[in-house]
Amino acid sequence: MYIYLYIVAATLILGAVMPQRGKKRIWYIFLITLIHTFVCAFRYQHLTGDLMKYHNEFNTVAKYSWFSHEVLHEGRNSGFYLLMKLVNELTGGYFQFLLIVIAVITHIILAYMIYRYSPAPWLSYLVWNCMSFYIFGLNAIKQTLAMSFVMLSFVGIAEKRPKFYVGSMILAGLIHTPSLIFLPAYWLAQKRVNYGMILFYFILGVALYVFKNQFVDFTRSFYYEDDTVFVFSGEIGSRFIMILGFTLFAVLFKGFPNRDLEKLFHLMAIATMLQMLSGFDNIFTRLTDYYFQFSVLYIPMTFFPYDQKKQSSRLQRVFPFNERSLKFMSLFICIFIIWFYWTYNLNITIEYQVDNYLNYRFMWDVP
Repeated sequence: MYIYLYIVAATLILGAVMPQRGKKRIWYIFLITLIHTFVCAFRYQHLTGDLMKYHNEFNTVAKYSWFSHEVLHEGRNSGFYLLMKLVNELTGGYFQFLLIVIAVITHIILAYMIYRYSPAPWLSYLVWNCMSFYIFGLNAIKQTLAMSFVMLSFVGIAEKRPKFYVGSMILAGLIHTPSLIFLPAYWLAQKRVNYGMILFYFILGVALYVFKNQFVDFTRSFYYEDDTVFVFSGEIGSRFIMILGFTLFAVLFKGFPNRDLEKLFHLMAIATMLQMLSGFDNIFTRLTDYYFQFSVLYIPMTFFPYDQKKQSSRLQRVFPFNERSLKFMSLFICIFIIWFYWTYNLNITIEYQVDNYLNYRFMWDVP
């Protein structure tokens, strides 16, 4: 468990002593990427139960031809199984190499996005860790890889390059079909944020909650291959309130002086609505993360100046704090997300077992 705290400490300490602005910030991003990738890539290959399942599938695809049903899966997640098949054949069945490949791809894409869009890399990495994206990546390797290409698709959204967006989404969809829930993002993100748009999201959220059973029935067939039945627990959960609060940060404290922040707001708004359905099943938390992962860019842009040509905002901030006040407020956000991380991810009373990410071990720690 302590290794995750060490990573957070390294993120903060190195962020305090290394440049965070200009081209020199690449050295901080490089070093933090190296730390994250090393720990992720060389974890024990059966650190969690899901990794055991993936290892079994990795061994299974080796027995079949490239275009067999077991590899192509009728087009569902076929890209992931083709990657498994390729790595298996190239390495002679070495599952650890698959973990290394996925760790390298995901963290390079993350580093690229933070370097390109984040005005405060240290805060982006803190959000990445404390909002559980990093821990999630140690376990759910299929969705983590797909999430990386979804994140990369934001380049197409920000620069209005639909071909780049579609190409990234095709890769994501081939790896994990449910990632296609992100398809409306390109169209939504081009809309300007004003009070009418916020009202639209409010009405859409109310409608989604009222007709939640119908939407969940549709999503069930989209995510699961069997006839799983969902029952609503009656609670929307504290994570919904947290994501809603994060989404409203820019509205309350920043306004939208640049288009990238405005585009990211739409993604956070959709994340809020999807998380509202988490009372049915954990899959809605997973679907939410396809949108919520952009908090690693949205939160830093809200509290720190972003190097983009300023544009007139159609929605003025509610509280007109200056930049110094916003930076001071970011400290309270840091305290909150670290508390959240400790309370809901690390401070869990559970017996350490082999299939438990809290009992972290490197690959060489296990004979």
